[in-house]
Amino acid sequence: MLLDFKTLSLMIVISSFLYAITIAFFNSQANQYKGISLYMWGAVCAAIGFFATTLCFLFPDNLVLRCGAGDFLILACYFYYLGIARFLEFDFNSRWLFGFLVLSIATINYIVIFHCISIIVILFVPIYGIIFYGIACYFLWQRRHVNFSSSLYFMLFSLIFIILVFVVRCYMVIVYPATSSYSCPIQSQSINNGFLLAIFISGYLRNVGFIMMVSQRLYQDLREAALCDFLTQIYNRRATQQFLDQQFNQFQRYKTACSLILLDIDHFKRVNDTYGHETGDKILQMVAHTLKSQLRKTDILGRWGGEEFLCILPNTSLEEAKEVAEKLRREIAKNDLDNITCTISLGVKMLDHNDHTIDEAVKRADDALYNAKDSGRNCVVTFT
Repeated sequence: MLLDFKTLSLMIVISSFLYAITIAFFNSQANQYKGISLYMWGAVCAAIGFFATTLCFLFPDNLVLRCGAGDFLILACYFYYLGIARFLEFDFNSRWLFGFLVLSIATINYIVIFHCISIIVILFVPIYGIIFYGIACYFLWQRRHVNFSSSLYFMLFSLIFIILVFVVRCYMVIVYPATSSYSCPIQSQSINNGFLLAIFISGYLRNVGFIMMVSQRLYQDLREAALCDFLTQIYNRRATQQFLDQQFNQFQRYKTACSLILLDIDHFKRVNDTYGHETGDKILQMVAHTLKSQLRKTDILGRWGGEEFLCILPNTSLEEAKEVAEKLRREIAKNDLDNITCTISLGVKMLDHNDHTIDEAVKRADDALYNAKDSGRNCVVTFT
C-alpha cells in the first residue's frame, strides 16, 4: 500500500491536533454550550495516543510507552463521549465513571508492565471505545427531536461506523494475533493499514459531525432569538409579519380560508401603574401561555405590540374564528394573578376579496378590536 502504518498514524496525530484547535475556536465563540471543551480534550488525547503509538516503532520494547498510548486512546474515547453527553444537556455525575476508568487503566498497566501481556491494552482500547460510543449513541437517540436533528443523525451514524470498526478490530486481534509487535498487533500489514485508514475516516466523520451539531444548534438558537419574543416566548412582530405574508399569499393563490384574531389586554396600563412593570410582565406571560395552550398546533400566535397579540388561524371560517375567540376570552377571564383579574378584548377578521393587502386585513381586525373596547371590553367583535 502507498500509506504505511507509521504514515497513517502521523496523519491521525496531525488531524487530531487540527480538530482540537478548530473545536477550541468553536468553544471560544459558542461557550454557552457545555461539552465542547471536553470534546476538544478528546481530540488532544487521541493525538497524544496515536503519537505514542508511532513512537512504539522506535522503541518497541518500551512497556511504559505502550501503556501510555493505550491510556490516552481510552481517555480520548471517554472525553468524546462525555463531551457529546454534556453538549446534549445530559446532566449526571461522571466522577464514578471516571474513577472506574482510572482504576481499570491502572489495572491494565499493571498487567502489561509486570506480566508483559500487551494484548490486554490492544483489546481494551476498542472495547472501551465500543462502550463509550455506544452510550453516546443512546444519548444522541434520546435527543433526536432537537432543532439540530439533521447534524445529530450524521453524528449518530458516524459513531455507529466507529463502533463497527472497533468490533472488527477486536475480532481481527483475537483471530489473527501477531507474535511480538505492539504497533502492528495483527499479522497482516494490510489489515493494520486498513484499520488505521478506517479510524482516520471515521474520526474525520465524527469530528465533522460534532462541528456540524455545534454550528446548526448555534444557527437555530440565533434564528429563534431573532424570531421569538424574549418575555412571552412566542413569535415576535417580525416573525408574525412573515407568517401573515405567507398566509395572505396562500389566500390569494388558492382562496383558502384564513382568519385573524387581534386581541388586547384590558386596562393593562392601569395594572402597570398600580402594581408595577414586573407584575405587568407576569400578566403578559400568563396571557401568552393561556392563549398558546388553547390554540391548535397549526395556528400561529405572536406578540403584535405592547399588550396586543395576533392569532393567525389557517383554514378557519369567520364563525369558527369567533368561537375560538370566545373560548380564548373565557379562558383568560378564568385566570388571575395575585388576585388581579385579567380580561381581553378581541377583534376577528376573515380574509376576503376586499383585502388587497395583508395590512388592510390587519387594520380591519384592529377596527373590530376597537369596537370591542368601545362596547365595554371583555368581548368579541367581528368585522363584517
